[in-house]
Formats: sequence, structure tokens, C-alpha cells
Amino acid sequence: MNTKTVQILSICGAALFEGKPDEKLREVIVRAVAGGADLSEADLRGAYLSGANLSGANLSEADLRWAKINWSSHDLVAEILRREAGGDIAKLKIAGLFLVTRDLCWPDYLALDDACKAWALDTLSGYVVDGDDAPAVLRNQRG
Repeated sequence: MNTKTVQILSICGAALFEGKPDEKLREVIVRAVAGGADLSEADLRGAYLSGANLSGANLSEADLRWAKINWSSHDLVAEILRREAGGDIAKLKIAGLFLVTRDLCWPDYLALDDACKAWALDTLSGYVVDGDDAPAVLRNQRG
């Protein structure tokens, strides 16, 4: 049995978290977050995050491009919107809304009347990748 650990997640070549060779990346990420790992600045390209509970995870500076997003994760959606909002307070409020209204789901957000809703949908549609189970409104917006 091979018990050697391998570097799975890294930042600038330094090991962030290690996993066993037969462990799937998603399992390592979930275990890392459960263990309190800070994923800030982690490159998560290609990571399949569907079903991952990242509540409380520090995702600031993590590269989320090309990752399959768990579209029911309020933390991931809020982080994407926060980054894209820049310093625009109205847009930042939308990002914050996802964090403070965890009891709401996509139909609830789509029913909201807000001037930044179109911006949010357009922004999020840019993170849709094939097979990620994105809400239909985001897949349709993507084209």
C-alpha cells in the first residue's frame, strides 16, 4: 500500500495541504477546509467544487477561474461578486446579500428588484463551465 503523501494544493510551490496519491482533489479540498486550511491565494483551476461545503473558508485571492463552482454555495457566489464589484458599493451590497441571506435560493434572488441584478447575472455567467450544474439563468446568459 502506498502511504506516501503528495502535494495537492500549493501556493507559489509551497505546500498548502497534502493528500494521498489515490485521493481526489475535491476530497483533499473538503478535508483541508474542514481542518481549517486557509485557501487564500490557492489556484483552484480545474477543481470540482460541486457539493463542497466551503462555509467559513478564506477564498480571498484564490484563483476561481476554470473551477467548477458549487452554485448553491453562498460563500463562493459572494466571493466572485465581491471581486468583480471592485469598489462599487451597490455591487458589493449584492455580494453581501448572498452571505447574509443563506436561507434564500436562486429563485428568491432572481425575484429581487435591484439595479445591479443584471450585472450580477452577467458576472456570474462568466464563471459557468460545462457540467457544473449552474442555474439555467446563468447558462442561458452565457449563450
